[in-house]
Amino acid sequence: MAKYKKSARTRRIISVIIALALVAAIIFGIVSGIIKAVHAIQAKNETRKEYKASIQYQLDKMTLEEKVAQMILSYQPEQDFVSVQKKYQFGGYVFFAKYFKNNTPEQVVADMAALQDVSKQPMLLAVDEEGGKVNRISKYPQYRDEPFASGAEVFHGGGWDGVLADSKEKAMFLKVLGLNTNLAPVADVPYDEKNYIYNRAFSTDPEQVSQYVETVIGEYNDQNVLGCLKHYPGYGDGGNSHLTVIEDTREQQVLDSRDSQPFQAGIAANAPMVMVSHNIVDCYDAKNPASLSKAVHSVLRDKLGFQGVIVTDGLEMGGITKFVSDPAKAAVMAVKAGNDLLCTGTPVEHYEGLLAAVKSGNISEERINESVTRILQMKQVLVPEEEES
Repeated sequence: MAKYKKSARTRRIISVIIALALVAAIIFGIVSGIIKAVHAIQAKNETRKEYKASIQYQLDKMTLEEKVAQMILSYQPEQDFVSVQKKYQFGGYVFFAKYFKNNTPEQVVADMAALQDVSKQPMLLAVDEEGGKVNRISKYPQYRDEPFASGAEVFHGGGWDGVLADSKEKAMFLKVLGLNTNLAPVADVPYDEKNYIYNRAFSTDPEQVSQYVETVIGEYNDQNVLGCLKHYPGYGDGGNSHLTVIEDTREQQVLDSRDSQPFQAGIAANAPMVMVSHNIVDCYDAKNPASLSKAVHSVLRDKLGFQGVIVTDGLEMGGITKFVSDPAKAAVMAVKAGNDLLCTGTPVEHYEGLLAAVKSGNISEERINESVTRILQMKQVLVPEEEES
């Protein structure tokens, strides 16, 4: 009996020891995981700090050609787009629906990785996935069961919580595919359903649009996806500048008090980019489209306090080509006006025109450096994950 009790005690002691060992192992695993995660975060932060600290170094070692190329946000070339990027080192590509239509998610991921692999600087891989009328990817079932709804539809069904959740899902959706930039949200404030921009806008109420923009940009920033406020100074009741030159004759007080509100909200929420429209806004500059107007850019920089990257709307739109037909001249005018990125479907023409202007002294290299510095600073969040661990 004594022998049995001793054996039972021994078993209990062994059981306790084993249990303690298991608990210790679990605790060790948890602590190790926490330490590992902390180290990963620290390494990630250090990498980005180093990237930021080295921006001047990177700028100094870039050739003039590489600097000018960083200012080109090209429509995805039809053929050999990886080879084109390897040759020119453009700042980024914008992908449209035709690229995604007959593609697979796996191929998109592979293409995006291939582009980053040949890029000396992190590349902007962008789409217009606004939701609703403008979807480039989710309209195809191989990517998502149903297209992303418009911001107004999301709000109607789920309120601001729904908008927040939709913004997070959209950002993660793009990241999974290897994309890192959404040319959204639309910050325009139309007046009624007859206006061109109405079906893409969130509301006719500037305060509602402001809250929408702030919510979307905040979530994109949290997910390290670059967003873009568009289309400054605001379409309002203007027509379609994709087709022709549009003139906005409204008084400045209207634009300053109404249309500027969402852009101010987005800038306060740290929007990294603002896209400028091609509309001629008489109260700021009655001669030039906004995208080619130094006066408009001065308002955006000096009055609204935007310090990030300014990008043109597509330079192939009628609002530009019917105003200035020469791509080289348009590129020079756009940069002299104050743009950092030129969104273009004819990237080589705009690149060569801008490069020639710098070499001739028509535009100073210091002016190019200003824009490239902003672009590199914006790209800090795009440092590849494999370089951060």
